[in-house]
Amino acid sequence: MSNCAGSRSPRVRLSNAAAALALVGWYLLVPPSTLPPSVAYKEPLRKWQMVRGFDTADDCEEFLSTFYEQSREKQSLDMLEPAYRDYMFAKCVASDDPRLKEK
Repeated sequence: MSNCAGSRSPRVRLSNAAAALALVGWYLLVPPSTLPPSVAYKEPLRKWQMVRGFDTADDCEEFLSTFYEQSREKQSLDMLEPAYRDYMFAKCVASDDPRLKEK
C-alpha cells in the first residue's frame, strides 16, 4: 500500500499556493487628503486611503482610466469635481504589496 500523505503532499502545497494567489486583490489608493498634494503623494503607501477594491489589476487600471477620461471631459465644461485632486496621484496596488505594511 502506498503512502497517501506522501502522494498528496505536492498537490496540497500547490493548492495552498493557488489559494494564496486567489486571495490577492487590488486596491485603488489615494494619498491622504489632509495634506497638500505636493506632500501627500510622497507619504508611504500604508498611510494612503483605500478608495475601492478590485479582483484584478486590469479592473483597477480600467476604473482609474475611466475616471481620468470623465474628469477631462468635465474639466473642459468647468465641472471638475473636488475628488479629482485626490485621484491625481492614485495608484492601483496589490493587496499583498509589502509597502502597505512597512513601518
